Amino acid sequence: MLYIPLLVNGHPIKAFVDSGAQATIMSPSCAARCDVSRLIDTRFAGIARGVGTAKILGRVHRTDIKIGDAELPCSFTVMEGKDVDMLLGLDMLKRYRACIDLQKGVLRFEGGVEVRFLGEGELPKNEFQDKLEEEPTVKGPGGLEIGGVSGAPKPATAGNFAGAGRSLGSSSASAAGPSSSSAPTATPSTRLAAPPPARPSAPTPSHAAPEFAQADIDALMRIGATRDQAVQALRACGGNADYAASMLFDME
Repeated sequence: MLYIPLLVNGHPIKAFVDSGAQATIMSPSCAARCDVSRLIDTRFAGIARGVGTAKILGRVHRTDIKIGDAELPCSFTVMEGKDVDMLLGLDMLKRYRACIDLQKGVLRFEGGVEVRFLGEGELPKNEFQDKLEEEPTVKGPGGLEIGGVSGAPKPATAGNFAGAGRSLGSSSASAAGPSSSSAPTATPSTRLAAPPPARPSAPTPSHAAPEFAQADIDALMRIGATRDQAVQALRACGGNADYAASMLFDME
């Protein structure tokens, strides 16, 4: 998500840069906060239809915004249904010949004016993110918690991850055969007469686990996990590669 800081009527806001949006949009609450609600031309009110519908309150034909050291006249639509205060669309980016420079992490305008993109810790929280943090969860494969509304896996704690591994390990042990406590106790004479116990086989390395597809393990390794971490994540998620990838991302 690319956000830049800017000023509208002297009010600081964080604007979302979206080159895939045709028009620049501002939310009604941001328009009121920046004192531009009085400039809305309600003749342009209507309904925006796409994947869903949203109410258009009107259009602000001109107001100055300050980006970096440059003051730029701007026109935009005031529309409900957006989770951002302001969205800089393709109309503004093309008008001022903006360049999204991901190497330097800046948005550059004609004339050499640059403004840096905000870091992850500076990004604004929207209402949807707040709802996701408060949504109830359900148990998924391997004890993974999944959002009951969004279906998104929740960040796994080290304790939960280890607990899932222990539960899987204990179930594997019980499936392997009876526990050692149920074995009959041999008398000393019997132990002396019995043949020497078979030499235990060397433990099989976790990377040789055949129960998961090699393609899933390779995919998790491509996102930065080691082979052992990939196998462990797949075990904790019941073999679901998508949940395993989300778990590895959240644990970084």
